[in-house]
Amino acid sequence: MLFNKLFLIFLLSLFTFFSVNLVGVDTVSYVKDSSQPPDLNIDLLHLEGHFSFVPEKNKIIARTIFSFKTKRSNIKKISFYAPDFLVNSITLDNKKVKFKFEGKSLIIYPGIILKIFSKHKLEINYSASPRKGLIYFIGWNDKTNTKRKQIWSHRPHGWIPFIDDRLTVDMYFKFDKKYKVFSNGVRVGVKNGRNNTKIWNYRMYKDHPFFSTALVIGDYNFKSLKTKNGLPIELWYYPDQEDHFESTYRYSLKMFEFLEKELGYKYPYELYRQAPVIDYMYGAMETTTATIFGDYMHIDPRAYWQRNYINVNAHELTHQWFGNCIAHLYPKDVWLTEGFATYYAKLFEKEVFGEDYYEDVKRKEYEKAMLLSKKNNNPVGTSFAGSPRWYDKGSLILDMLRDVLGEQEFKQSIKTYLEKYAFKKARIVDFKRVIYDVTGRNLDWFFELWISRGGEPEYKVSYKKHIGKDGNISTVFSVKQTHKLSEIIKLFKMPIVFEVHYRDGTSSSKKVIIKEKFQQVFVKNPLKKTIDYVLFDPGHRIMKKLVFAKSIAELKSQSLKAENLIDRYDALVLLRKINVADKLKTLIKVFYKEKYYLNKNEAISQLKDNSSETVIKLFRNAINDKDPLVRNGILKHITNIPKELKSAYEGLLKDYSYANIEIAFENLTDNFPNDINNYLNIIANNEGWRGLNIKMKWLEKKIESGKTKYINNLIDYSSKRYEFETRMNAIKILIRLNIMNNIIAKNILTASIHWNQKLRKIGLNAIKFFSEQNKYRKILLSEIYETNLTGSEKKTILKKLSN
Repeated sequence: MLFNKLFLIFLLSLFTFFSVNLVGVDTVSYVKDSSQPPDLNIDLLHLEGHFSFVPEKNKIIARTIFSFKTKRSNIKKISFYAPDFLVNSITLDNKKVKFKFEGKSLIIYPGIILKIFSKHKLEINYSASPRKGLIYFIGWNDKTNTKRKQIWSHRPHGWIPFIDDRLTVDMYFKFDKKYKVFSNGVRVGVKNGRNNTKIWNYRMYKDHPFFSTALVIGDYNFKSLKTKNGLPIELWYYPDQEDHFESTYRYSLKMFEFLEKELGYKYPYELYRQAPVIDYMYGAMETTTATIFGDYMHIDPRAYWQRNYINVNAHELTHQWFGNCIAHLYPKDVWLTEGFATYYAKLFEKEVFGEDYYEDVKRKEYEKAMLLSKKNNNPVGTSFAGSPRWYDKGSLILDMLRDVLGEQEFKQSIKTYLEKYAFKKARIVDFKRVIYDVTGRNLDWFFELWISRGGEPEYKVSYKKHIGKDGNISTVFSVKQTHKLSEIIKLFKMPIVFEVHYRDGTSSSKKVIIKEKFQQVFVKNPLKKTIDYVLFDPGHRIMKKLVFAKSIAELKSQSLKAENLIDRYDALVLLRKINVADKLKTLIKVFYKEKYYLNKNEAISQLKDNSSETVIKLFRNAINDKDPLVRNGILKHITNIPKELKSAYEGLLKDYSYANIEIAFENLTDNFPNDINNYLNIIANNEGWRGLNIKMKWLEKKIESGKTKYINNLIDYSSKRYEFETRMNAIKILIRLNIMNNIIAKNILTASIHWNQKLRKIGLNAIKFFSEQNKYRKILLSEIYETNLTGSEKKTILKKLSN
């Protein structure tokens, strides 16, 4: 008995040890983060919503019926987020109840004792007229009918009483029959209503995060497709831009096939749909079964190379698994949503575009994340980490986690995580526990260093030849972790590969866990081969800063021979400081050998000041390269155009890419001002994309050359009749040309209060620029009181004017 008791005590202590280390570790906090999940006294089960609209007045009229279950006894009040709602009546189980507003919260008093775990129905009749934000009414008061007429929202806040919970929904939208309505779930039916309206019924049969609710109303068509597994897909588009459909939605069906295979878990809902919207402030936003995205990515084939929708499309689709099927519980767990979506979008692009593209995406992720590290070292696992950490660093962390676990263990862990937490909320500690349950690996160290703590490792590396006592030769690497240690940044522990490449084309490698302040790694060289170049962490598998001095000869070899694009690129970057004469042949070889634009363009950049016949020939080849991004490299780096290239350069005014035409036009007119009329004629019929980029350049040059009649065109493009990027481009030109009048003042004032932060920033910059000139400042001040602004908006603008 004593033995059994002691054995039981041992087992309990062992269980406690593992519980603390595998679950309780999440309670360790290296920075203060007071964010908490919402306190909920009821459990929302279902929403039946009936909505109609008066779009000219930004008005919603609604009746919502919530089915819910109590989670506690003695509930005295129920709180919904309902900013600026005008509530007509509320009933609980068909009996009127009292309510009041506290700030933006609607407080409902049941008036009776609600039994614990009992079910009830709550009906709220209300209207709302949000002035801006939350739900967007666009174009309905444009008397010229220039702007698209739309209503859209990617969140329920502001038009539906909101509690942060999961629920099923049954939504009925009544609207003018000329327009189509887009929302979440299965479209159960569309029937005729009174007064030339239709009623669109959408239903979510499976519960989903309430915040992940969308609405789009506008003039659309859609195409119905099916995935390989028979899943219905609806892809919406503007009827006047059907030719944009393929280039916008390219690879959409392939994404489903890829993600289901990669995740080992089928798409979790009954269907999926997407629609573009005007004046959107982000790239896109997933909501359950439905994604809306900025129509600046609803592109024709020529705009594909400027900014396509593929990465964003894959990112938002991934959120159907990570974000909707599984939502994160705490704000500090957002990595589980955004890091995962960024990672799998990157993997899909690797599947389609190859390894070089994938390494380039990783490079961009690294640069974004490290830029934020210059400001602070907040951990990924905090509510204030910042987007570059949740998204970009978060994606790179998953790359590293996959390397640490190995392919099979990583994929099985993801599959099990999806199976275990489907239609639930999860925390980072839950994901870590799944990994342990699947693999038996305790990864506390990994999650502590990369999620709970901040910073990135900084390594200083060197190497030399080593002759052992037995006469055997090795290459010895010396590695120092040089980053500053603090309460939140410690020494890192990571498996790192060391490669030695020899001149005969062979190589040796060794993987070692680097965890000490200083370590040495020996790579044997028994045949005494001559070293060509060496690599520390080939392929950039570890997110890090690195100081590793190498000779010019090593860098040249690495730039031409390293297997991974990113290692070749690293060598080229380190060659930037070397005199062109000492690297000319290498750069020329790089250009002709590389297939991907990144290293080709780096070679062009370093050769830009060389005018030898060989280099001019290289530039001419680049101008005629089939890759628009290589041609773009010439345009960005060769801005002082050699006369020998003038004719070839002029050919870029007819380039397939709108972006390339814009840059070519600007460079040519700067270099050859006497030919400006010829260049204007060549691009005259080209409007371009993303804010009519070519049309805007054409107008600017016309006005600069004395054609003042075009000023009114430019002013018109800065007005509310046009989408945000056209307005931005027009306002930038008005600033450059220093043109101002009362109409322009009104246009930049309305831009400065727009919900789209990009347009708002340009509007505020314009106010600052023109306010520094006294005559224009007076115009702005007079228009402030003529424009329909709120008190707080006037205060913000007046403050800008006073600075």
